[in-house]
Amino acid sequence: MGVLCLGRASVSGQRPAAGIFGFAWRAAAAERRLESRFLTLPSAAKARDAHAFLTAEPHVAGSPRDRVLAEWVRDRWREYGLERVEIVEHQVLLPYAVEAQVEMLSPSRWKATLKEEAVPGDPFSARDVGIAYHAYSASGEVTAPVVYAGSGNPEDYDRLAHQGVDVAHKIVLVHYSVPYSYRGFKALTAEQRGAAAILIYSDPADDGFKKGATYPKGPWGPDSHIQRGGIVYDFRVPGDPLTPGWASEPGARRIKPGDAVSLPKIISVPLSWRDARPILEAVRGGGQATVHLRVRNDDMVRPIWTVIGRITGTAAPDQLVIVGNHRDAWVYGGVDPSSGTASLMELSRAIGALARRGARPRRTMMFASWDAEEFSLTSSTEWGEQHARELTDHAVAYLNVDSAASGPDFTAAAVPSLNRLVTESVRDVFGAKASEGEIVRNRLGSGSDYTVFLNFLGVPIVDLTFEGPYGVYHSAYDNHLWVQKFGDPGFLHQAAMARAWGVMALRLANADVVPLDYRATADRVRQFVNETLDAAGPAQTPVLGPLTPAVDRFAAAASAAAARLDRLLAGDAVDRQAAARLDRALMNTERAFLDPGGLPGRPWYRHTLFAPMPTYAPEVLPGVTESLATPDRARLETQVSHLVRALDRGAAALRAESGFGFPAGR
Repeated sequence: MGVLCLGRASVSGQRPAAGIFGFAWRAAAAERRLESRFLTLPSAAKARDAHAFLTAEPHVAGSPRDRVLAEWVRDRWREYGLERVEIVEHQVLLPYAVEAQVEMLSPSRWKATLKEEAVPGDPFSARDVGIAYHAYSASGEVTAPVVYAGSGNPEDYDRLAHQGVDVAHKIVLVHYSVPYSYRGFKALTAEQRGAAAILIYSDPADDGFKKGATYPKGPWGPDSHIQRGGIVYDFRVPGDPLTPGWASEPGARRIKPGDAVSLPKIISVPLSWRDARPILEAVRGGGQATVHLRVRNDDMVRPIWTVIGRITGTAAPDQLVIVGNHRDAWVYGGVDPSSGTASLMELSRAIGALARRGARPRRTMMFASWDAEEFSLTSSTEWGEQHARELTDHAVAYLNVDSAASGPDFTAAAVPSLNRLVTESVRDVFGAKASEGEIVRNRLGSGSDYTVFLNFLGVPIVDLTFEGPYGVYHSAYDNHLWVQKFGDPGFLHQAAMARAWGVMALRLANADVVPLDYRATADRVRQFVNETLDAAGPAQTPVLGPLTPAVDRFAAAASAAAARLDRLLAGDAVDRQAAARLDRALMNTERAFLDPGGLPGRPWYRHTLFAPMPTYAPEVLPGVTESLATPDRARLETQVSHLVRALDRGAAALRAESGFGFPAGR
């Protein structure tokens, strides 16, 4: 998928065309009038003010400032007219760093600062923001030789082994990757290769001076910027590592940390380029360096706070359209996540204003401010597990924005059934002349709060952002001033995000029939199957053979459902009972893709079409894809069978307007 670059004129909103998918003609006209009112409400100035408040202080998950912001969101939502606004607390494993030391002992003595330098004109960067650390690193102390292992991927270790270099019991030094590769994958790979510890640094070739001017003169990271972050193995199971698959509610059972498959057993520390360079220079050209490394984390269970608010629907109040963004940040969170939080506040303010003036949605709109996303997608996962039954029965879709704006390039990821909603909304809001393939990406991994909705609950999702050069990720330089200078001057894209996000949410909430089009899903799955057949080769073709007719059956059912929807919306009056039955069929279809037993080795991930790789990168048809990488033919046959059954369940759901159930949780 390409990116859609929007200029200043286009982000201010455009006059939409006629006709909206999911709406009868008369309802579409009313929706257009409502959207015209809505599009005038999000304000760049108000987004700027909210952003300045959100980023005024560091607010790591579970901290006092994080609680202050949770209460601020709650209070604003009540002012905006949202209903049933509440703060939901979960007690989760949330380790803070007590100590982190990196000291080179030979060939010369030198100690890493593990601090970021102040830059001219930015008072935020001069503050003490605490220890830079990797959440869920093992605590411990080690003195060992250092081995440089490139980007820390398996092929880097294979190359070292071919050269006769053994990393067992050594400290490996690796750099962060662009395109992004999750730091937890680097930690797991080092752990599996027997390393005693891992140091991960920011390379200027990826996000620093080799890319262009550095902050404060440009958007790229200064030499001392440090990418903090979690290294938990949440590609196995996200959320609280001690309650895998169930919510961290009061009295919940907790497993022992040693039994938690998502907790690393390796010591890990993030480094800036400035701190990494002396070690790199010592080992360059086959040289040797010995480093002493010490990490102590407190491994405490702490409270985190999810804020939830609603605007109750008038016609189908039990159906839920959910929008969400996480609130916690590694430091100030200028882009990640406060640009998204500012957009969420403008979205909720605008929707609340419409509701107070009598323009209430047909379905209930739910607003969520998540916490501890930066640790392990934690509060969204715990809340989703806690409310699994309600969400399985009633959730229409979840629309996620993590970082709203680090630049001008709009991108969207979505399940294919929501392609048409996203594409039409973007065209109408921005006046963009772009195709579906240029706007929406349908390969879904992980790394944000949509994960529990898609992979555990089978709820259709969309993930939205504006992107651009962004070299200060998870550092103290990712603050209000960086966003003001580089990420979103004028805060226009944060307001634009509120408009696009809001139009998508309003259309889902007000449509006569939920706007899910599974013909696009059939097309994408056929593409995925054909790619799998090409990659597998002739020897595996007989085993994979049942997939093609299963896609054909699903495609036929999707086309029939689309025809029923068209007939239902063709007249001026909509048969509400028939619409409700079709709603249920369409909502159940994504659930049908869930395998109750989950993926082999990671049963929390249940979606048969999408899952994250350990890098967070997307993996399609994951059960089949992962089985093809093993010599186990029986496992492959089983996973093909599971995928065929999932597609047939989806086809049955589309055909059976009387309803189709799928169990929530296990």
